[in-house]
Amino acid sequence: MIIDLEHHYALHDPNAPDKQHRAWATPEQESNNPMWGDSLPENPQAKEGLGLRNVPSRSGWDVERHLAFMDEVGIDLAVMTGHMHHSALDKVKAYHDACAKIVADHPDRFVGFASVSPLGGDAAFKELERAVKELGMKGVIIASRIDNQFLDSKDFWPFYELCTELKIPIDLHIASICDGYDALYAPWALYYIMAREMDITATTFRLIFGGVLEAFPDLDIIVNHFGGALVAVKDRMDLYVELCGDAFYRDEPLISRPWNEYLDKLYFNMAGRGRGIGTVKSALNFISPKKMMFGTDWPLNYENDPDLCKGYIDDINGLDLAQEDIDDMLGGNAARLLGL
Repeated sequence: MIIDLEHHYALHDPNAPDKQHRAWATPEQESNNPMWGDSLPENPQAKEGLGLRNVPSRSGWDVERHLAFMDEVGIDLAVMTGHMHHSALDKVKAYHDACAKIVADHPDRFVGFASVSPLGGDAAFKELERAVKELGMKGVIIASRIDNQFLDSKDFWPFYELCTELKIPIDLHIASICDGYDALYAPWALYYIMAREMDITATTFRLIFGGVLEAFPDLDIIVNHFGGALVAVKDRMDLYVELCGDAFYRDEPLISRPWNEYLDKLYFNMAGRGRGIGTVKSALNFISPKKMMFGTDWPLNYENDPDLCKGYIDDINGLDLAQEDIDDMLGGNAARLLGL
């Protein structure tokens, strides 16, 4: 069974174009977008560098298109995820209801993840409980930065406690806008491509060294996009943890065991790289195949080129691994984690 662990669903938008594309927006257009709004820096060069955006198509909400893509590339089941953590609660509820209906109509093809703000307080938490207990959502998706706060802030502890109580995994997606990456501002796609990957890399390390996994040992987290650049800097982190010794932490250490033990607790999806089998092979140097999960990032990836996705699946099937490991990466790991 092939399970797509990063398959995006969106609420109906009658103004969405037939096919998605990328385009540069003006600062005025960006400022009117509720997803980014006031988070835009005042620096004109920054606004210029942040202006490349994906323009989503009707595929996000057209269930028949979801199914047609899945059938064409051989995906048996998709986990529907949506980015609603920035939205008003009424839209969040509408999203959950719409997603739950699709799952009810196609129970063999879809499961749903909830999406609420981890900093939304009691109202958001009650909605998350409704989504899980009443609507059957199997997890919750958040971004690597919420309200520009890092996920190892104690402000997120109540959210982690609730997810642990509900026994649902947190699906950690990239954040579209991330402060602190000024060097990537450019009138070409540097920020669009790199900032979000660098941010989810930093967030992965924060979850480990910032004590989140120490404080919540039963919490399951799925890090999207292979953890960004995690594979590229993992050896360097190993080296400098050793070189720094007791000086690694300025204050008291926030973890009690070797950091790789916490890394081994995380799951990673394999989306965001196109036909990126080179990334898969690199990741396998540090991440167990029992912790890797296939994902497409559809429709942002592959909408206009399903053959590329089929090639990616073929490449995974061709890896020099035991067939059991390949099957787990393509679907078995996700099925066990989500209790399918």
